[in-house]
Amino acid sequence: MENIWHVVLISFKPGTSEKTRQNIYSRLQTLAEDCGGKSAGILFWKVEFNLFPQRNVHLVEIAVFENNDVLQAFRLHPRHKEITDILSKVADDWKVGDIYHPFSD
Repeated sequence: MENIWHVVLISFKPGTSEKTRQNIYSRLQTLAEDCGGKSAGILFWKVEFNLFPQRNVHLVEIAVFENNDVLQAFRLHPRHKEITDILSKVADDWKVGDIYHPFSD
């Protein structure tokens, strides 16, 4: 079975404070575990500041989900909804891409 690889590129609005950026970064560090982690089918989770922010992408999120049901459950999880509500106020844009590909760790 192929897993879903999920990539999110987040761009903050101009004027978003460093404190707010750090707060979002910190929340994203534990989001997979907050939403059930490996036992819920979240096989991989990594969020870091972009190495080249001059491209106007500030955070890069890479995740691997066991299947589409797991991804949809993650999207509906209250902790995920909480962070997307915050992001909707401080991020100009976030681009999401999903592909199927096997995962092994």
